[in-house]
Amino acid sequence: MSDEPNMKLQKSGGGRRRRRRLRSLSLVPTLMTLGNLVCGFSAIHFALRAMYELGAGGPEAASLNPSLLERMLPSFLSLGAGLVILGMVFDLLDGLLARVTRSTTNFGGQLDSLADVVTFGVAPATLMVALMTQVLAGESILPSPISEHFVGRAAWIAAAVYVAFTAVRLARFNVEHAKADFDYRTFRGIPSPGAAAVMAALILVQDQMGALAQARIVYLMPLVAVLLAFLMVSRVPYRRLHRAYFFERKPFQQVVLFLLIFAVFWSYKAPMLLALVLWYAASGPVFLLARYLRERGRSSKRGGNDDSSSDESRKLA
Repeated sequence: MSDEPNMKLQKSGGGRRRRRRLRSLSLVPTLMTLGNLVCGFSAIHFALRAMYELGAGGPEAASLNPSLLERMLPSFLSLGAGLVILGMVFDLLDGLLARVTRSTTNFGGQLDSLADVVTFGVAPATLMVALMTQVLAGESILPSPISEHFVGRAAWIAAAVYVAFTAVRLARFNVEHAKADFDYRTFRGIPSPGAAAVMAALILVQDQMGALAQARIVYLMPLVAVLLAFLMVSRVPYRRLHRAYFFERKPFQQVVLFLLIFAVFWSYKAPMLLALVLWYAASGPVFLLARYLRERGRSSKRGGNDDSSSDESRKLA
């Protein structure tokens, strides 16, 4: 009996120490968010460097000493795209650490959205403009609101729409997140990191292709940017990747499939990354269409059953 008060004191003391330790870690999610913001700013910096007189092919282009990183990110544009993807890692970690340390705050949520506007809105749009400026400069096509060429004006408008819709999507998320009935299992509209991943993957892939394929991707990017912008503000449901694929129990076959995908990704990083992010971008509309067709088939079966039952009742009558 005499040991019970001591045990309670030890437990309460341990609980206080644990709470103190969790409070001391509340700074870490904020640092992760700021790391995300700095990645976005750095990506914009390298996009501007790509438009300098030397361009991405100058002597400073191979700025990362390890040969593996230089092969993966051979230019300023690829370096900027890689920083956008690194920002996605910081964005994932800040949310996870905030929940683990029980330090989720309204301040953290607002700061996260501000960082996301820069890293997943302004930075991908700036990288797209830099890419088009670099590749199409020989054709006198410059993305600008005052460009004399239709493609130049359309590219700038596409970039502006992408940035604006990213901000709208994040503002809507903040408002809906504050509601009590918010569904944490899915996103409404493609999340801004997912849209930015598509833009970054296109830039990484075009840096490893020939001039003809590069020009095709460059002309395609404004259309992709507009489609992603409308997907961000849509109500198309998207699954949360970390909940659906990483933190839930999976059958053995799916684990083997993930390992095979990782092996292919390690050998063909940029094309595999593009395939994965395009699959995720298309998954929302595809699953929505499949659910619509499934529900329509069920309703038609119910209607058919109702007609057959009425025919049988008329025969009995």
